[in-house]
Amino acid sequence: MEVSVVNQSKNELEIEIRGANETLLGPLMNHTLANSDVDYASYYMGHIVLDHPRFYVRTKKGTPKKAIKKAVEKIIADIRVISDEIA
Repeated sequence: MEVSVVNQSKNELEIEIRGANETLLGPLMNHTLANSDVDYASYYMGHIVLDHPRFYVRTKKGTPKKAIKKAVEKIIADIRVISDEIA
């Protein structure tokens, strides 16, 4: 998986995530939107062959990168709970 910044400003960030699909982007969007510092979060899959998925975040306060990192940490914590329960 490869991540590259497409557009970035103080409170907005758009990244391209090569190799991602809805299995990753859906939970990432949901956990990002659960953050009260986030104003908007969405992803765009585009054409299956021609485009790479993009993820967009706009924050009310704080940086978009921190909001994404916080969402990723929550996803990892959720996965650990599942892993511990089935172990």
